[in-house]
Amino acid sequence: MPQLTERDAETLSPEQATALVRVLDLQAKWHGLLADKQQTGSPPDLLARQKGNDAYRAALHEYGTKYPGAVVPEPTHAIPDRFGAWCRVLRIVFGKTESGNSTAVLDKVYRLADRIAARMSQEPVARTTASDSAGAVRELEAIIAWCEALVPPPLKPKRDEARSRWSDDATRPRPAAATRLGPN
Repeated sequence: MPQLTERDAETLSPEQATALVRVLDLQAKWHGLLADKQQTGSPPDLLARQKGNDAYRAALHEYGTKYPGAVVPEPTHAIPDRFGAWCRVLRIVFGKTESGNSTAVLDKVYRLADRIAARMSQEPVARTTASDSAGAVRELEAIIAWCEALVPPPLKPKRDEARSRWSDDATRPRPAAATRLGPN
Protein backbone atom coordinates (compact mmCIF):
# COMPACT_ATOMS: atom_id res chain seq x y z
CA MET A 1 0.00 0.00 0.00
CA PRO A 2 1.47 3.40 -0.92
CA GLN A 3 2.27 5.75 1.93
CA LEU A 4 1.15 9.35 2.15
CA THR A 5 4.37 11.36 2.07
CA GLU A 6 5.07 14.85 3.32
CA ARG A 7 5.11 16.07 -0.28
CA ASP A 8 1.70 14.46 -0.91
CA ALA A 9 0.31 15.97 2.29
CA GLU A 10 1.43 19.44 1.18
CA THR A 11 -0.79 19.13 -1.91
CA LEU A 12 -3.99 18.43 0.07
CA SER A 13 -6.65 21.10 -0.01
CA PRO A 14 -8.01 22.26 3.37
CA GLU A 15 -11.27 20.46 2.55
CA GLN A 16 -9.47 17.17 1.81
CA ALA A 17 -7.26 17.54 4.89
CA THR A 18 -10.37 18.01 7.04
CA ALA A 19 -11.98 14.90 5.52
CA LEU A 20 -8.76 12.97 6.12
CA VAL A 21 -8.64 14.07 9.77
CA ARG A 22 -12.17 12.70 10.18
CA VAL A 23 -11.03 9.32 8.82
CA LEU A 24 -7.91 9.36 11.00
CA ASP A 25 -10.00 10.24 14.05
CA LEU A 26 -12.41 7.35 13.51
CA GLN A 27 -9.52 4.98 12.82
CA ALA A 28 -7.76 6.08 16.01
CA LYS A 29 -10.96 5.65 18.05
CA TRP A 30 -11.37 2.13 16.71
CA HIS A 31 -7.71 1.31 17.42
CA GLY A 32 -8.20 2.75 20.91
CA LEU A 33 -11.06 0.31 21.49
CA LEU A 34 -8.83 -2.54 20.34
CA ALA A 35 -5.99 -1.42 22.62
CA ASP A 36 -8.23 -0.85 25.65
CA LYS A 37 -7.11 -3.39 28.26
CA GLN A 38 -10.27 -2.88 30.31
CA GLN A 39 -12.51 -4.31 27.60
CA THR A 40 -13.44 -7.84 28.55
CA GLY A 41 -14.77 -9.27 25.32
CA SER A 42 -18.32 -9.07 26.59
CA PRO A 43 -21.11 -8.54 24.03
CA PRO A 44 -21.34 -4.77 24.74
CA ASP A 45 -17.54 -4.41 24.32
CA LEU A 46 -17.57 -6.40 21.09
CA LEU A 47 -20.50 -4.35 19.82
CA ALA A 48 -18.63 -1.10 20.59
CA ARG A 49 -15.61 -2.39 18.66
CA GLN A 50 -17.79 -3.41 15.73
CA LYS A 51 -19.54 -0.03 15.65
CA GLY A 52 -16.15 1.71 15.78
CA ASN A 53 -14.90 -0.38 12.88
CA ASP A 54 -18.08 0.21 10.88
CA ALA A 55 -17.86 3.98 11.39
CA TYR A 56 -14.19 3.99 10.34
CA ARG A 57 -14.82 1.83 7.25
CA ALA A 58 -17.77 3.99 6.18
CA ALA A 59 -15.70 7.19 6.53
CA LEU A 60 -12.79 5.56 4.67
CA HIS A 61 -15.13 4.52 1.85
CA GLU A 62 -16.64 8.00 1.67
CA TYR A 63 -13.16 9.57 1.59
CA GLY A 64 -11.99 7.15 -1.12
CA THR A 65 -15.09 7.87 -3.20
CA LYS A 66 -14.72 11.64 -2.93
CA TYR A 67 -10.93 11.57 -3.45
CA PRO A 68 -10.13 8.62 -5.74
CA GLY A 69 -6.57 7.39 -5.46
CA ALA A 70 -6.00 9.21 -2.16
CA VAL A 71 -4.19 7.32 0.57
CA VAL A 72 -4.48 7.45 4.35
CA PRO A 73 -1.22 7.81 6.31
CA GLU A 74 -0.43 4.60 8.14
CA PRO A 75 2.00 4.50 11.03
CA THR A 76 5.27 2.76 10.41
CA HIS A 77 6.07 2.71 14.08
CA ALA A 78 8.75 0.07 14.33
CA ILE A 79 11.59 2.55 14.70
CA PRO A 80 11.74 6.21 15.74
CA ASP A 81 12.75 7.71 12.40
CA ARG A 82 9.84 6.06 10.57
CA PHE A 83 7.44 6.95 13.37
CA GLY A 84 8.74 10.53 13.17
CA ALA A 85 8.11 10.56 9.40
CA TRP A 86 4.50 9.51 10.01
CA CYS A 87 4.15 12.27 12.63
CA ARG A 88 5.54 14.84 10.15
CA VAL A 89 2.80 13.85 7.67
CA LEU A 90 0.18 14.18 10.41
CA ARG A 91 1.57 17.60 11.36
CA ILE A 92 1.11 18.81 7.78
CA VAL A 93 -2.41 17.37 7.55
CA PHE A 94 -3.49 18.94 10.87
CA GLY A 95 -1.91 22.23 9.80
CA LYS A 96 -4.15 22.30 6.72
CA THR A 97 -7.45 21.36 8.38
CA GLU A 98 -10.37 23.71 8.63
CA SER A 99 -11.73 21.88 11.67
CA GLY A 100 -11.64 18.47 13.28
CA ASN A 101 -10.93 16.64 16.48
CA SER A 102 -7.35 15.56 17.12
CA THR A 103 -7.78 13.94 20.54
CA ALA A 104 -8.13 10.30 19.43
CA VAL A 105 -5.35 10.62 16.85
CA LEU A 106 -2.97 12.11 19.41
CA ASP A 107 -3.91 9.40 21.92
CA LYS A 108 -2.91 6.85 19.28
CA VAL A 109 0.34 8.72 18.57
CA TYR A 110 1.20 8.72 22.28
CA ARG A 111 0.37 5.00 22.61
CA LEU A 112 2.76 4.20 19.77
CA ALA A 113 5.44 6.52 21.18
CA ASP A 114 5.09 4.79 24.56
CA ARG A 115 5.73 1.42 22.88
CA ILE A 116 8.89 2.77 21.26
CA ALA A 117 10.06 4.27 24.57
CA ALA A 118 9.49 0.97 26.40
CA ARG A 119 11.22 -1.07 23.71
CA MET A 120 14.23 1.26 23.67
CA SER A 121 14.31 1.76 27.47
CA GLN A 122 13.81 5.52 27.04
CA GLU A 123 11.70 8.09 28.81
CA PRO A 124 8.28 8.52 27.18
CA VAL A 125 7.51 11.73 25.38
CA ALA A 126 6.04 14.47 27.59
CA ARG A 127 2.32 14.95 27.08
CA THR A 128 0.39 18.14 26.59
CA THR A 129 -3.24 18.73 25.72
CA ALA A 130 -4.39 20.08 22.37
CA SER A 131 -7.71 21.81 22.05
CA ASP A 132 -7.50 22.56 18.34
CA SER A 133 -5.53 21.77 15.18
CA ALA A 134 -2.82 24.32 16.04
CA GLY A 135 -2.34 22.58 19.39
CA ALA A 136 -2.14 19.23 17.61
CA VAL A 137 0.58 20.62 15.36
CA ARG A 138 2.55 21.79 18.43
CA GLU A 139 2.18 18.38 20.09
CA LEU A 140 3.29 16.60 16.93
CA GLU A 141 6.34 18.89 16.70
CA ALA A 142 7.33 17.86 20.24
CA ILE A 143 6.88 14.18 19.37
CA ILE A 144 8.93 14.60 16.18
CA ALA A 145 11.74 16.21 18.19
CA TRP A 146 11.56 13.32 20.68
CA CYS A 147 11.84 10.81 17.82
CA GLU A 148 14.79 12.65 16.30
CA ALA A 149 16.59 12.57 19.64
CA LEU A 150 16.24 8.77 19.69
CA VAL A 151 17.73 8.26 16.24
CA PRO A 152 21.47 7.67 16.47
CA PRO A 153 23.64 9.80 14.21
CA PRO A 154 24.89 7.98 11.13
CA LEU A 155 28.21 6.29 11.62
CA LYS A 156 30.92 7.95 9.61
CA PRO A 157 34.35 6.34 9.41
CA LYS A 158 37.30 8.53 10.26
CA ARG A 159 38.99 10.00 7.23
CA ASP A 160 42.14 7.89 7.73
CA GLU A 161 40.13 4.70 8.19
CA ALA A 162 38.13 5.36 5.05
CA ARG A 163 41.25 5.44 2.91
CA SER A 164 42.72 2.18 1.94
CA ARG A 165 45.74 1.24 -0.05
CA TRP A 166 43.50 0.57 -3.01
CA SER A 167 41.77 3.92 -2.90
CA ASP A 168 45.14 5.69 -2.69
CA ASP A 169 46.39 3.71 -5.68
CA ALA A 170 43.27 4.52 -7.63
CA THR A 171 43.70 8.25 -7.10
CA ARG A 172 47.47 8.35 -7.67
CA PRO A 173 48.40 9.80 -11.09
CA ARG A 174 49.84 7.30 -13.53
CA PRO A 175 52.66 8.00 -15.98
CA ALA A 176 51.58 8.44 -19.57
CA ALA A 177 53.73 5.56 -20.84
CA ALA A 178 55.38 2.78 -18.88
CA THR A 179 59.13 2.43 -19.17
CA ARG A 180 60.42 -1.10 -19.31
CA LEU A 181 63.35 -1.72 -17.02
CA GLY A 182 66.01 -4.36 -17.56
CA PRO A 183 67.45 -5.99 -20.67
CA ASN A 184 65.42 -6.00 -23.84
